[in-house]
Amino acid sequence: MPELFSEYNFLVSICSLLGLIALSLSVFFVTQQFPTFKEAHKANLIANKKMKEKSFYSPTVRNGIMGSGIGYLVNYSLILPLTITVEFASIWNVLFSVFIILMVYDFFYYLMHRFLFHGDIHFFKTVHAVHHQMKNPSRGDSSYLHWLEGTMGVLLFGFTVGGLSLIFGKFDLVSIVITMWLYQEINLHNHAIFETKTFPFKTLHKISADHHRHHVSFNKGNYSSITLLYDWIFGTYETEETAPLKRA
Repeated sequence: MPELFSEYNFLVSICSLLGLIALSLSVFFVTQQFPTFKEAHKANLIANKKMKEKSFYSPTVRNGIMGSGIGYLVNYSLILPLTITVEFASIWNVLFSVFIILMVYDFFYYLMHRFLFHGDIHFFKTVHAVHHQMKNPSRGDSSYLHWLEGTMGVLLFGFTVGGLSLIFGKFDLVSIVITMWLYQEINLHNHAIFETKTFPFKTLHKISADHHRHHVSFNKGNYSSITLLYDWIFGTYETEETAPLKRA
């Protein structure tokens, strides 16, 4: 136990949080200089404003944010202080770290999403059903969750980082900041309204549409969060051909 605490560095965890905030704001500022992203942002704000007019919406979002907050509190106070180093890492190490964390996390998220939240245990199906009330979600609806689902999702990411650090050693600060930003941004974009289908934005439209396809029915596939690779591998990938998407 004393050896464990000797590795504890809360300051570097706080630095990763500040880095995440700085990166998020910077990317948002840059992307808003492009009309496509600016229009998408406006469309999501309008959709979210309409939802806020419904009495049930804001309390559920607050609960979802609270649940995610519990997970982030555990991650930033207990897990990341033990798994981050400020030592320099090469670009290849950064790329590997980002890749392995996201892919391992997404594998376990796929399993949790498919077999727990869409499985035979009534309690967890009820928990996840809250999120599926949003049939045609916008970016803000990513937080429309039962508090328990919010906590479980964020903790799964933290446990993934912690578990992998036991295998590969501590991850450098830059890798964690980039990975956290991608984890956050991909989840937000999955729920976003993004209608532009022309190059070079076609892929961003497809990512959003594929997750919206999952929201249309509680029994659809596309269970992964970061990439639909695992849906493709395990035969649960739904496309426009197998599950046509009708926007509300």
